[in-house]
Amino acid sequence: MVDFTQLQFVDTVHHEWKKGISPGIFQKLIWSRKESNSHAQVMLVKMESGVTSPAHRHPHPQLFYVISGIGQARLDGKIYELSPRSTVRVLNGELHDFVNSGSEELVMIEVQFFDIKIDLRKAFGLDPKPVA
Repeated sequence: MVDFTQLQFVDTVHHEWKKGISPGIFQKLIWSRKESNSHAQVMLVKMESGVTSPAHRHPHPQLFYVISGIGQARLDGKIYELSPRSTVRVLNGELHDFVNSGSEELVMIEVQFFDIKIDLRKAFGLDPKPVA
């Protein structure tokens, strides 16, 4: 097991991809909230061509940064185009999914923020929505 509190560099090249949220989606853990005693978790996420993640919600916010590939992010019914260097902010309770519409893998960095005391919907002046 990696001691994330003592780590300055993570060699993700040699980490194995693990099954993600559904078939065709894989992830590599970079920063574990449990092992780092942190409120954030960071992963690499890879989606195969033509794959759509299931729509879902979380009680915590997330941030995605596209490294390579193209696709769409669907957030509460709105569609946003993704390409390298795109950033997606998913607020607490927001229904979201991702589509890899390209012929190459869609690779993103995902940051999840747990145990956050602030509701980002309120912070950004948006109507609060219950988490289903």
